[in-house]
Amino acid sequence: MNGNGTEIRQLSTRDIALVVLCAASFGSSFLFIDIVVKEVPPVTLACARSIISFFTLSLVLWLGGHRLPGPGRIWAALFVLGMATQVVPMILLSWGQIHIDSGLAGIILGTVPVLTMVFAHLLFHDERMSTRSLAGAAVGFAGVVFVIGRGVLNDIEVHMLADLALLAAATSIASANVLARKSGHLAPIVLAVGSQGAAVVALVPLSVVVDQPWSLDVSWSSVAALVVLGTVGSALPGLIFYKLLARVGATRASLVAYLVPVVAVVLGAVFLAERLPWEALAGMALIVLGAWLVNQRRRPASDPPAQWLEP
Repeated sequence: MNGNGTEIRQLSTRDIALVVLCAASFGSSFLFIDIVVKEVPPVTLACARSIISFFTLSLVLWLGGHRLPGPGRIWAALFVLGMATQVVPMILLSWGQIHIDSGLAGIILGTVPVLTMVFAHLLFHDERMSTRSLAGAAVGFAGVVFVIGRGVLNDIEVHMLADLALLAAATSIASANVLARKSGHLAPIVLAVGSQGAAVVALVPLSVVVDQPWSLDVSWSSVAALVVLGTVGSALPGLIFYKLLARVGATRASLVAYLVPVVAVVLGAVFLAERLPWEALAGMALIVLGAWLVNQRRRPASDPPAQWLEP
């Protein structure tokens, strides 16, 4: 049983298909960011993506009969979540992908499960990591060293700073995942719409001041890629993941996080002709292995669904 009293079962063929679809949707976001960021600056890209995702999720909210919370302290928490899950990581991710390949960005964002477990271990007494989980965290961080270390060997001013920006984005998302636990009384779709709405409120004036988006010369192909990014690359994977949480629980649903870096690398190689160095591929293997080990904790019979708040 999960925390909502729903029976948790083994992965069926349909569940496996949902895991693959969710990973493919979210993994594709790195590809579309790489296409759009050539014409749309990072702040405006983050703003447009959040607006599209917000309206898509709001439609789902309305069709599902849910409502956003009324005025109160909960909106302060939703605002912080919006900053940590959308504003900060999306700007950093978009800026980083100006300088590094989309596949590499996906690999570094693959550290989110490891970082989330580490933060939860430090902040919550009931989220202690086992010896195996701690070893997994060490393996995952070794993968980060492999990935980022190549920047030192090449152009430290470009690659290293971009890699660190991506790692900062992953850290922001992981911290939000831990913070979201305190808002667990909200339905997942309400949490998603509320945090996206808060992000839109912050990003619109920031985009106006920083980029003056009305002066940008954006091709229709980039507009199309941006629409796909906001729907297929943002709203869709979140909705699928929430469904997986209800069907199979947080542990099995976390398989999505292990597949995302692989999807990002494959799509970058196929559609953008990216060829990553062996250090990056070795780092990806270590990060995925580390994320798997970190998740091998002894859990109680009631496996509470965690919030998945990646961009």
